[in-house]
Order: sequence, then C-alpha cells, then structure tokens
Amino acid sequence: MDELAKDGNYHYQNKDLGFSLVLPPEFIYYQTQRKNTDDFTDIEIFVPTNDTSYPQEVPSYAKPIAIRIFSNDYWNNSNEEERGLYQKVGAKGNFVYTIRFWDYPPTDWTDKWSEEMKNKIAENFENL
Repeated sequence: MDELAKDGNYHYQNKDLGFSLVLPPEFIYYQTQRKNTDDFTDIEIFVPTNDTSYPQEVPSYAKPIAIRIFSNDYWNNSNEEERGLYQKVGAKGNFVYTIRFWDYPPTDWTDKWSEEMKNKIAENFENL
C-alpha cells in the first residue's frame, strides 16, 4: 500500500469487497477507512493536505475518493438524487460498485489534481 508498483502507481486491492483501484503517485501516504451501514459499505481514500480550511474528517487529510458498494436491490430502488452522487464503475454478484470524487480539491492539491487523473482512477477500477 505504501510502495509504488513497477508502473509508478499505487495498487489498492480489497479482496474482501472484491475490487481493486490504481491510484496515481501523487497519492503518496494515502490512507483508507471502511464504513459499514445496513444499506452500503464505503471505502474512503484520504490523502495528506496542509489546507487547514478544507473540511477534514481525518485531521490533516482530505477525502478525494469514496467507493460505495450497494446491494443491487438498494441501488435499483434508490432515488435519482442518491444515484446521481455516485458513478457506477462495476457490478458483481449482488453488488453495485460506485465511486464519488471530492467536489473540489484542497488548495495544495489544485496543481496535482486533474480531470484526467479522476477519469483514469475510475477507468482502472476493477472487480476481482
């Protein structure tokens, strides 16, 4: 998790939840957090930030990515507003895998973060 792969990226794998992500080298020192509810499971990815004015769930870290795993039933019966917050990136068995990115990056990430980076992360999502 804390070492770059040969391709120069970080490879996050969650065998328990059945997915993997490729994260860019800018995600050095990233951390993850899991949250379980009756309706979904979240894997949140945090990156270090020095922007103290940015909303921080975890001190000194910002959350660029949330992977939310819904049951098919919940996803299919959820309202459009909820589904609109998350981009569907995969499905396997009874689960729908979605991703949500931060609305805007902290000030120390504005030069690092790009639409291309965001798209690459979503495109490299893989069900295991």
